[in-house]
Amino acid sequence: MSGPLKGVKIIDLSTIVSGPLAGSLLGDQGADVIKIESPTRPDNARFMGPIRGENGALFAAANRSKRSLALDLKKEGSSDVLFKLVEGADVILDNFRPGILKKLGLEYEDLKKYNSQIIQLSITGYGLDGPYSKRRVYDPLIQATAGIADTQSIEGAPKFVKTLMCDKITSLTAAQSITAALYAREKTKEGQKINLSMLDTALYFMWSDNMYNYTWKGDGWDPIPNIADFYEPVKTKDGYIALVAINDVEFSGVCKAIGKEDLLTDERFSTMQNRMKNALEMQKILLNSYTSFTSKELVDRMDENDVPSAIINKLDEVIDDPQVTNNKTIISITKNENDSMQSPRSPAQFSSTPCSVDHKYMPNLGEHSKEVLLECGFSDDQINDLADKKIIAVR
Repeated sequence: MSGPLKGVKIIDLSTIVSGPLAGSLLGDQGADVIKIESPTRPDNARFMGPIRGENGALFAAANRSKRSLALDLKKEGSSDVLFKLVEGADVILDNFRPGILKKLGLEYEDLKKYNSQIIQLSITGYGLDGPYSKRRVYDPLIQATAGIADTQSIEGAPKFVKTLMCDKITSLTAAQSITAALYAREKTKEGQKINLSMLDTALYFMWSDNMYNYTWKGDGWDPIPNIADFYEPVKTKDGYIALVAINDVEFSGVCKAIGKEDLLTDERFSTMQNRMKNALEMQKILLNSYTSFTSKELVDRMDENDVPSAIINKLDEVIDDPQVTNNKTIISITKNENDSMQSPRSPAQFSSTPCSVDHKYMPNLGEHSKEVLLECGFSDDQINDLADKKIIAVR
């Protein structure tokens, strides 16, 4: 693999999305990521989404650019294998519940004995301690606690965002945190432990807009509606578009585009602050006017007046969207004539250290067990012995 992280080795013990997607992104950027799963209890994501062969599409999307070592961490003797990997690794990543690392003997102090420069990032749902820390956590629980479900409320009834948002923003934060720790290690020559909770990540993500009414302490300010109250899908004659007009110039452009210049002299909407205070009333007026145009007509009119807008694609329209096609965002990843898939390329484009165009196809369970262990210095006889004891599985 090429890319800015070429030469970095990462051990990925995580499952589902919050950890694996971070590992996949780092693998796309050139890191050698070794995915470790139990031979008999593999990552549940292998069974999620449309299944082809032995793997689900969710696993395929969150675990490309990795190699697979099937290792049962609960088996006696497995720690010897893992510690051997740690000796030559830069990062170890997990999303176990608090207390599991201690049971497995894989806390940071244990790992440092084998590699003083190792970086360990551990993702938890709610944190290391506290009243919720022992809960088994999935994305909707964090959406619930962080207020995300409330922000989606319709007529007082909370709704979940229909994507694993908290899992994915945690994975992106994890990847950024790992690269920050790698940069720090270049200066200090020391590793470190990183604890990252999904709840903390979600609140950091939410605060700048959804929680801005809770930012100022004391007096001297008035609460206003959330910015998101402006962002209702715009119904047109034949579909929907997204339209965002924040500043005075953009609002003026909207009014000119739809022939509602009279709103420009209405005191309720004369300034950005007034429009935010009267957002719901303003939207009622505008939304009624938008239905006079088709989606294309309305977007064309907004483009002419430099107003941000876009047709709202249905899922089956996204891949063929002209801009997506122009960007060559969706790539094909092929392993052989029977195994191929498509997914987005690595989003960051590096000028001096470009990522490989040909990302690795996601691994089957234990596909690289022997290869990885041979690289770590295990002999064929030792590998066969580990397989006989069911500590590892090889293909």
